[in-house]
Amino acid sequence: MRADNRMFRDEPQVFGVPMLERRSQSRGSADGEPDRGQLVALIVGTYREMPGLRLHLNQAARLFGLRKTTCHIVLGDLVGGGHLRLDVDGQYTTL
Repeated sequence: MRADNRMFRDEPQVFGVPMLERRSQSRGSADGEPDRGQLVALIVGTYREMPGLRLHLNQAARLFGLRKTTCHIVLGDLVGGGHLRLDVDGQYTTL
């Protein structure tokens, strides 16, 4: 989305989410997001520790301290890898 909250068709998208955010910090740095391995361990570990956990994308992004785009990509990969599932109501949960 742009600052005026309008979507434009020419914007690149991943899984239907606009890719507008660009990293200003490198992954794994003190100010950037954790690297991919750390994210996967954090998310999978959280779901293992809390059986029955069901989160919408916005909730997961807040819980894991991630940008929505990053969270959407990682959760999508975990669904594709069989670690999580995406229910019809849009919530991510364990298998």
